[in-house]
Amino acid sequence: MSASSASDRWWCAGLASSFPDIKPAAKPKTKLRSTAEADKDLTQPCKILQPPSEEVNACELSLDDAQQTVGLEQQVLVFRYRGKLHAIDNSCPHRRYQLARGSLYDIEDFGIVLSAGIICPGHGWSFDLHTGQSDRGPYQLKVWETEVRLSAEGHEEVWVRSKT
Repeated sequence: MSASSASDRWWCAGLASSFPDIKPAAKPKTKLRSTAEADKDLTQPCKILQPPSEEVNACELSLDDAQQTVGLEQQVLVFRYRGKLHAIDNSCPHRRYQLARGSLYDIEDFGIVLSAGIICPGHGWSFDLHTGQSDRGPYQLKVWETEVRLSAEGHEEVWVRSKT
């Protein structure tokens, strides 16, 4: 993959098989990523990626590296929830908390699932994963486009680009 200066160019986030499907937990909120010390070496169900620029290709960031640069460098959080791939900014647009530490939930109306959301771990605000709309105030979470493509080797890859 070559680096691109245009934010509307597609870039590869990894093999589709590296994004396990996150299912809703029995609790009202489903943790996106384990922060327990005992789980630090486990494969996490989401990736924090720095999009490509003119200088570098897209690269994956550890949770700690992402924490140190959140708000300073653009970070994209990519994961699969209920069978659908999502890519959003890793930084809460309100207070810049790292959303990789957040919780996922279903947006329901009388038991009918209408959408999915993420809850900021810092202050509890939530954002719709499809529209980016906040539940409070005028804050908008950036939502990225995702697409699954077949590689030349026959592997499914997840591709991401900025929505225009």
